[in-house]
Amino acid sequence: MDITKFVLDCEARGLDDHTIQTYKGCVIDFLNYYSDPLTVGLDELRRYLKGLRSRELSGSTLKGYFAALSTYYEYLIFEKLIAYNPILPFRKRYLARIRPCLGGENTRQLISIDEMRLLIQAAITPLDLVILLLLAKTGIRRGELLALKIGDISLKHGIIRIPAKAKRSQRSAFIDEELHAALEKYISWRSHYTRSSRLLINMNGNKIQRDYPNKLIASLAEPLNLHIPRGALCDKLTPHCFRHWFTTWLYRAGMDKEFIKWLRGDSMSVESWEIYNQIDLEDVRQAYLWCIPSLLSFDMKLANFTKSSLKDAI
Repeated sequence: MDITKFVLDCEARGLDDHTIQTYKGCVIDFLNYYSDPLTVGLDELRRYLKGLRSRELSGSTLKGYFAALSTYYEYLIFEKLIAYNPILPFRKRYLARIRPCLGGENTRQLISIDEMRLLIQAAITPLDLVILLLLAKTGIRRGELLALKIGDISLKHGIIRIPAKAKRSQRSAFIDEELHAALEKYISWRSHYTRSSRLLINMNGNKIQRDYPNKLIASLAEPLNLHIPRGALCDKLTPHCFRHWFTTWLYRAGMDKEFIKWLRGDSMSVESWEIYNQIDLEDVRQAYLWCIPSLLSFDMKLANFTKSSLKDAI
């Protein structure tokens, strides 16, 4: 069955690009087994789940597949192609026991500040350094990172304007001294290759590929034993782990929880909105600059990153 209309439905509902691509991939995988979803029953779903388990997928990934399928079946109901969603009772029976637990397979990996420093020091190019620092220093999501434009960066005011996304409530992030130096060096290099308004570009002047941050992090983290490609979620280092790192280490440094929520751009309840309206931008900036960990060692010279060092950048 063609899923073009399903993708269009997701886009019309305002789902972010990453979610849409994830849903699309999961549904295509399912349709490769069962080309007519209207005839799928419990036995087919059981066999499909068994097949997914045979791939040694993590529990959270299994839940992700069936979350995508549930969304797909809700779309089929809306289109009046089917009467009910078989995924809802199926998930309740077969996937309800899979719950996130501290230290379990469904927990995002949290690396130490020293491990993050080692990872940062492994960056070879200004592009790679900026990607890692932006993720670690702002807690930005991958989709937001990739959507950044050069005009969103204000080195003069130390502010990043994060692109509007459905999951983000406020759109400001701060630039500390280390990120400022890395961005300044990268932007200087970028000026020689500019063909795109996007902040992050490759040697051809085009925006980097969507999976580049994941590949970059995996390539640097695996030699440091911080990433196991076929391991459980808690064994992998992904862009979202940086958001977890950002949140945790600001909290452990003593930052006010409401300030952290503000920096993360978390969705707000009515009560949170009232609190956010009382937050002073400069108070958050000062707290952020005080609490954000330092990641660049004194012997890591930004000046050593030259244009020639980007020949291998994507």
